[in-house]
Amino acid sequence: MLKKDLLVPGVKVSQMEEGDLVYVDYNVWILPEDEGDEKILFETTDEAKAQEEEIFDEDAHYGPRVIELGRGNIMEGFEEDLLEAEVEEERSVEVPPEKAVGQRDAGKIELFSRRELERRGFDVTVGEEVNIDDRSGRIIQTTAGRVRVDFNHPLAGETLRFEYTVRSKAETTEEVVQAILDMDYGHADFEIDLEDDVLEVILPDECKYGQGWFVVKYQIVGDLRRHTEIKNIRFVEEYEGKKEPEEIDEEMAEELGEELEEELEGELEEEPEGESEAEEE
Repeated sequence: MLKKDLLVPGVKVSQMEEGDLVYVDYNVWILPEDEGDEKILFETTDEAKAQEEEIFDEDAHYGPRVIELGRGNIMEGFEEDLLEAEVEEERSVEVPPEKAVGQRDAGKIELFSRRELERRGFDVTVGEEVNIDDRSGRIIQTTAGRVRVDFNHPLAGETLRFEYTVRSKAETTEEVVQAILDMDYGHADFEIDLEDDVLEVILPDECKYGQGWFVVKYQIVGDLRRHTEIKNIRFVEEYEGKKEPEEIDEEMAEELGEELEEELEGELEEEPEGESEAEEE
């Protein structure tokens, strides 16, 4: 059962509401200050679009992104429009800086010693991204002895246009579980078994051996508690046990047989012509 199932019967709700988990495809454009300039694609869920606009990241996962409405982890102007959207409706909204990431703050532009940054191993060139004392910034100016670093968000002061489509909304408990896994961990081959109020999630190999899972699993549990009435949550790790000797021998014999066959074929192909003629005589 979902938490939203506890709403008072007969009370009308909007198409989208806070707490909904939705899958969204989008393009985020930075709009130019001058009308004659071209807009710039900042982020997209469309792999082909990313390649076309030359922002493709081979490590990124492309496809609809899960967003929890009302959680406050997306830009205010985008979320306000999302609450008015319908599934499979193509929408576009222009978001000013004050409803995006805010205006640029001159106080977040700082001056550093070039020698000090080079000593820390930074590539001191304009445009290079750096992390100084757990703060992410970008080098915007360099001189013989000084380096100016901008710690503002890359989108600070920018007006954005979101072109997006809500692909689906999680409705059933199973869909909510899958959406939470996708949202908190990312797309992976989780196996989900839900029976009565007991949820069992079989983890893929990448979770068993990666450090990321240990960080996010508590977030997943918290989100499952907020969104569902599931009483028991189990994360299952499966490993292959010890194989029987006969099974191992059969596998080894098969592998050795294939190797010997390949070696024999290779020897026959490389056999000198003189030896073949002598044998025929």
